[in-house]
Amino acid sequence: ESCEQLYEQSGKCEYGLNIQYPNNYGCNFMEGIKIVRKNGTIVSGPGSKNTAASVFIGLFACSFVLLGGYAYYLKTKLDRAKVNLVSEE
Repeated sequence: ESCEQLYEQSGKCEYGLNIQYPNNYGCNFMEGIKIVRKNGTIVSGPGSKNTAASVFIGLFACSFVLLGGYAYYLKTKLDRAKVNLVSEE
């Protein structure tokens, strides 16, 4: 019930929908959301990919995999090094 009330009061842009009483109060706000790039161009919609962020994500993923492999290598090396030095005859 509270979700329904919140949804009814929320700003929506129902322009162009075939409904009886469209709520267009949020259209101006949604049109006003724009991304301004460093060179001054205005982009409305999804932005472009950030190359530096992609490089850091790739480096992080590779280092994570390499460190995991090294930890597994050390674990198996320790498991092989465990030798029973007490001999029972």
